[in-house]
Amino acid sequence: MLGVDLQICEGDFLAIIGPSGSGKSTLLNVLALLDRPTDGTYHVNGHDVAGLGERQRDALRSEMFGFVFQASHVMTEESSARNVALGLRIQRRARRERELRIRPALERVGLLHRQDALGRNLSGGERQRLALASALATNPKVLFADEPTGNLDVANTERVIEELRSLNAKGMTIVVITHDPAVAAAARSQVKIVDGALEGSVVHAHEAPASSSTDTGAAKACAVETTASPASGRKPARWQGVVDDVYDALTALTSRTGRTMLLILAFMLGSGGLVLSVGLSQTASSQVSERLAQAALDELQVSMSASGAQAYDASGIGFTEQRKRIEGLDGVVDVGLRYDLASKDLKPSRFQPGLALQEPTFAGSLLAVDSHYLALNDAVVEPSSALSLLDGAFGKPVALLGREAATRWGVSAAGPDEKIWVDGQPVPVVGVIESPGRNQLLSDSIVLGIGDFDHPVLSKSVFIVRTVPGFPAPLRDAVPLALNAAHPEYFTVSTVADLRSLRRGITTDLSAFIGLLAWVLLALACLSSATSMYLTVQTRRPEIALRRAIGAGRASIGRMFVLEGLLVGTGGGLAGGAAGMMALLAFCLQQGWTPVLALEAVTVGVIAGAVTGVLASVYPAISASRADPAQAIRG
Repeated sequence: MLGVDLQICEGDFLAIIGPSGSGKSTLLNVLALLDRPTDGTYHVNGHDVAGLGERQRDALRSEMFGFVFQASHVMTEESSARNVALGLRIQRRARRERELRIRPALERVGLLHRQDALGRNLSGGERQRLALASALATNPKVLFADEPTGNLDVANTERVIEELRSLNAKGMTIVVITHDPAVAAAARSQVKIVDGALEGSVVHAHEAPASSSTDTGAAKACAVETTASPASGRKPARWQGVVDDVYDALTALTSRTGRTMLLILAFMLGSGGLVLSVGLSQTASSQVSERLAQAALDELQVSMSASGAQAYDASGIGFTEQRKRIEGLDGVVDVGLRYDLASKDLKPSRFQPGLALQEPTFAGSLLAVDSHYLALNDAVVEPSSALSLLDGAFGKPVALLGREAATRWGVSAAGPDEKIWVDGQPVPVVGVIESPGRNQLLSDSIVLGIGDFDHPVLSKSVFIVRTVPGFPAPLRDAVPLALNAAHPEYFTVSTVADLRSLRRGITTDLSAFIGLLAWVLLALACLSSATSMYLTVQTRRPEIALRRAIGAGRASIGRMFVLEGLLVGTGGGLAGGAAGMMALLAFCLQQGWTPVLALEAVTVGVIAGAVTGVLASVYPAISASRADPAQAIRG
């Protein structure tokens, strides 16, 4: 714009006309404080507002100006009454005052009967009248209208024109941009703008009313300077503002239920995984501690080094002799033998190899044991007579299956026709371990009879020694001497106390792994939420434009999106806490464990969800708050 010199007095009804691209909207944006002039001065109530800060400009727009645009910018998911209340909420008016203003504003434009209808259910004419009602509710001193009838039919156009005339007759100052001759003719004054400059002078189409005539008194009214600040008269109720912000955030979320539920699900997976990881860590630690504490009273494990195994192979002393020497010690109740086999070498399978059947690799344990080993572990075998078959030599091995392994391979019970394949040879299944007793690994194991192994590798064999309660510590030193007084160093004796550091390491590693996975899920939830909220900002441009135009500050816009992120994250955190606890209970029920979960773990999950929700909303909030009102209105 160039050389614009324009004075608008109180009570004027001015129509700004001109061809497209001439600068009409730019002039209106400057007059309405939606944009700043690069040069010159602009006075409102005698105050130069060209240099006001952004917050002051926002407050002044909110208090003095009302807006009606060609695009109604109605919030489609809000009721008509809530749409009308938007400007009042931005002004922080008390709820009672809002109620007193909303009804007359809707009644004035003939929409009182539609006060509960959502914006999306209104016709084009009703939306434009609703936009007018929203502007009137704040009692603006000046009403700016940018092509208010551009999208309306003849009947609705006439209705809007009559309403504008009525408002002006009651003293409201109206500035309208229009291409519509009917609207321009309704105005008392017209000014034409061409190529950014006013062409000619103000044309007075009608006589002005007494309150705003062009005589000397009117000139004084135009020139008067007030002592009040341009943005005076508003005293916000802070608590009411917080309630409004939360309500706006909830409305935005509930109006987009599908998107909101997906975001909550994403945060639920992350925070639920975090709660589950803490619960599994605590439960596993407690379970291992309980079993170690039980075993610490009456169990030893005796193994042989590679060098010791070579010496014993040369001496010819076998397992039977070693067992007798251990059993001869005071305090020893029973001795069992376990020989660890390599599944990758022996390749156990349900069906005969070479039949072109796709079978997953067996992931359980493959052991060769004697009957004493299962007995001292309190394992329950069906039929019980199968235990004695582990010690005999029949020329071929026999097998017991743990209940999990049997179920996975479709073996319901032992029988003459049930067999598996180990190292390419058929092995009859003579029993099923229904309960693993003290060793949970037996539940997913293939147990072969050690009697069919003539020369087990000593370095891979372990004696499990059950003792009288309290004897593991003294027997720790006695067992190596009993086996070989000359070379006790050939043997390694482990008490359960030696395994406590291993238990701590395992549970720490388990917790770290699941915790890392949970944090990765939270990070992905944060990223997906940030992306979704950013896309939402783009789709909510009209709403943001309207809020900025009628006085909402950048902080208010940003706070709205941050609150949405906080609510979604907190909702996901609460759901994740509940889901994590349920998952932990289900897992422990399946394993027969006693669940352990501190309340702090659930709290951490909720807090983590809330924090990541806020983090996810930061960039979308910044993007939304940076919206320039003039550009946002233009779309």
